[in-house]
Amino acid sequence: MPAAAARHGHPTWPATLALAAAMALYVGGLQWWDQATPGARALAEGEPLRVGPARFVPAPGWQMDVARSRPGQSLVLVKGGHSFAVQVAPWHGDADGPLRREQRLLERGYRLRVAGEPSGFFTDWGLQGTTFAYYGARLSGRMWVLVEPSRAVAVTVDVSGPNQDADTAAQALTEAQDMLATMDLGAT
Repeated sequence: MPAAAARHGHPTWPATLALAAAMALYVGGLQWWDQATPGARALAEGEPLRVGPARFVPAPGWQMDVARSRPGQSLVLVKGGHSFAVQVAPWHGDADGPLRREQRLLERGYRLRVAGEPSGFFTDWGLQGTTFAYYGARLSGRMWVLVEPSRAVAVTVDVSGPNQDADTAAQALTEAQDMLATMDLGAT
């Protein structure tokens, strides 16, 4: 009991209070930082964006989602609940590999359905790829897959958003197609 008797001489409440204050300051500071730091960054109109070797011109009104974008690997733009995601990755396989991988991921991983058969597309710069639509109970989208064997790179472009407003979804898809049309792989 001598140890218990010694504790009565040293109150622990100041240390507990200091620890609680430090935790409150830390958590409050993190919340303030989260609110003060914008999640989306406005883009200069008409200025091309780059992700790896891919370059395209964003449509007006879209903003970069800073938290979901990774320099040189991916770039996510957002507008009105819709996202336009460009991802670039090394690819050394056949041209259909990334397409099959993305379809499997959507169907098995996200439980979405691929609509119809994939079809081909071209950009204004002559890039050629494959596109397909997908949908779910609350989300729908379209994905474009480009494989450039000479650069050993695969580029996926995914526009998706909520199903609630067909007009907004149609506008987002049109703007996504316009952005994709400007895409080339000349960025270094």
